[in-house]
Amino acid sequence: MKMTKSARLYISETNRLSNVSIALLGSLLVTGAFSGVAALAADPTDKRFATLKPADPATTNAAPAVPVVPVVSPALQQALAAYSQSPDQAGFDRMVNVMKDVLCLPPLRDADASVVIKNHPQLADLGARVIDAGGAKVWAFNKCPFAQTCIILTGHPGSPALPGKPAIPAAYRAQLLSMPQNISIWSAKIVTKSNPAPMKVVKVGKGRNAKLVKQAAPAAPVAAAPGAPGAPKYLVIAGNDRSTGLITLYGLKPTDAGWAAAPDLFTSVPPFLLSSVQGKASFSGSDIVLAIASNKPPVEKPAAAGKAAGPASGSYKIVLKFVNSKYLLEGKAPDEGPAMVIHQFLQAVKDGRQDVAKAWLADDHLASIPKYLGLYGKSDQVYKLVAMSNPMGGGSRFRVVTFGKDDLILDVGTIKKTLYGKPASYVAIKALFVAPPDPFAKKLVGVTPNFERIGDPAPSSDATTNKIEQKQ
Repeated sequence: MKMTKSARLYISETNRLSNVSIALLGSLLVTGAFSGVAALAADPTDKRFATLKPADPATTNAAPAVPVVPVVSPALQQALAAYSQSPDQAGFDRMVNVMKDVLCLPPLRDADASVVIKNHPQLADLGARVIDAGGAKVWAFNKCPFAQTCIILTGHPGSPALPGKPAIPAAYRAQLLSMPQNISIWSAKIVTKSNPAPMKVVKVGKGRNAKLVKQAAPAAPVAAAPGAPGAPKYLVIAGNDRSTGLITLYGLKPTDAGWAAAPDLFTSVPPFLLSSVQGKASFSGSDIVLAIASNKPPVEKPAAAGKAAGPASGSYKIVLKFVNSKYLLEGKAPDEGPAMVIHQFLQAVKDGRQDVAKAWLADDHLASIPKYLGLYGKSDQVYKLVAMSNPMGGGSRFRVVTFGKDDLILDVGTIKKTLYGKPASYVAIKALFVAPPDPFAKKLVGVTPNFERIGDPAPSSDATTNKIEQKQ
């Protein structure tokens, strides 16, 4: 069959349009495919197209990582190895001299002390420990039998330059401090500020209108250290003899040549407290708290024969106050806190007023203990108070030295009750024990406050009034 010209033109036009449609459809399909690929590649959770993600320019241009320098001193390692091979006094002295120098140089200069000990394991075998004294660091070697030296490190790290301020280079100084053999150092503190002078308690008025008033004693002027403005600095180091347990205190002051002994720091403290007592010394601010163990600590026993059970604690607490660049024995007046309650109780016992004595007791039955000891009505009885370690249940504990057959130990704390329908709190004696005399306590009473030196206010016969006055 022979096609006409018009028919051939129609078929050609149809084919051309079909090809155009196919091409257009193909382009649409390709475009949609690329769009889907781009969408998948943009999804950070789709790991199939991770290679299509653009590279981070910050990552590609970053500088190579700087290798971490190990905090190890070859010189100190050699000195420690030499001491391990021949542990003697000369070997320890050589090692501690090397350590004094390398602590002021990188990489140990800016490293934490725990990292230094970890990277030099032999230091842990020597019992090396670092005590931050607040402005100085004290390196001690508490397990080394040849340690007659500790290292005192002072200085400051470097700081970068700031706008208008130049850079400050790091500066450190290490010093060796000689000390007796067999001493373990547990605490150290730089003290720079004196506490106010202790208050003086005087009796004002007569009869029932009499009262105790605190008056500030005139403070002596504080002399500034040579070449340093303001109050002088002192470095106090506390430790114990490893064989006897005796407390050891060192006082140092800064000089141009380094830290030097400051013997005047403890001249007002009785010598036996610094040389012949066992216990532990700690710091409370600039003050030193001595927890002194008794030679014969009382053993807790059940109550029997009308006597109360004895306390388990046998240590005494003595506070050395830092006043006017010297340490003094704390002289708490009996009108302050728990001591005042004991003072009022003992005054009622001396006056034979058992009803008034009950006003200061949390349990009225405790008033029978002084009666059992025959203390009521002894107006000439002398009592002395010695602070002891606080009981585990909280509060304060004191020993009352009676200079007789038995002493008293009293626990004082805060009591909360409802009086007249309203909550009230007051300080009272929560426990009262009978204890045998302690020779060490009698030795301490010569340097602790005596109740007889302070005037006694007139006691009140109203027990409830006494309790309400003790609100806190």
